This record gives sequence, C-alpha cells and structure tokens, in this order.
Amino acid sequence: MHTVRPHVLDGPGQTPVRICDFCGQAIAPRSVIGSLVPDSSVVDEFDPGCDGWRPVTVCCSEHLHLLTDRGRAAWVDEQLWLGRLSRAGTQPGLHHAGLPALASRAALTPEQLQQLLTWNANRPASVSSLPTGQSLTPSDSTSDEG
Repeated sequence: MHTVRPHVLDGPGQTPVRICDFCGQAIAPRSVIGSLVPDSSVVDEFDPGCDGWRPVTVCCSEHLHLLTDRGRAAWVDEQLWLGRLSRAGTQPGLHHAGLPALASRAALTPEQLQQLLTWNANRPASVSSLPTGQSLTPSDSTSDEG
C-alpha cells in the first residue's frame, strides 16, 4: 500500500508544501510535477478507467521515471484482477453473487479468474474471501452459480 502525502503545512503561515513521493523532499511550487504511474494495487471505487494508475507528486522528471519504472516492474495482473473482483462484489445486487458472476461484471475471463485464484492461493499474503464473503479457494469458487 502506498501512502499519499500531497502536502504538508509549513510553519506559522501554514503554507502547503508539496512533498516528492520518491525522495520525500519538499518541492518548490514551480517545480511540482503531478502524474500517474502504473500500480496494480490501485482500483478506483467508481471509475474502472482509473484502475492501475496511482497519482504521484514528484520534484523532477527523473523521479517520475524512477517511480514509473518501479510500478512497471512490480506490476501483477492478478493483483489488479483481485481488486476489480472485490469492487464488483460491492455493486448493487451482487453482494451474494458467485465468483463467475462477479468475474463477468469485473470483465475477467474464466481463465483470468482461475489464474487469479491460483495466484492468490500461492502467495504469502493470500486472502480467503472477498470483503462480501465469497470464498477465494480455487476448488470452491469457480463452480459457484452466478
């Protein structure tokens, strides 16, 4: 998980100061660069078009390139798919839906769902169920009716 630190307050006048997400240094107002970097852990609550993109504030283009490179190197498709599956379960009428129905709503193919379940089962920080209660155990999940 990434900590978003858009600004801090600077002294008695409480002037907002932007902080670089790469180096943690204060950024001069005219040097602030805001952008989006790839991050498979980001799933927007409302806008699927924002999935996989994390907003950052940096002090220079070099730091933006470094954060972009980190994001690309750390990218895990299954992590993004898990987030999309979790979001689908929060949509009206889908709280008790089976994983195939949620996967369909999340625009995941059956193969992607199976790949996600296998990835989750084999990672150290695996989760046993979605926030809405659906099991993420591979043998239990893919046979659920929609």
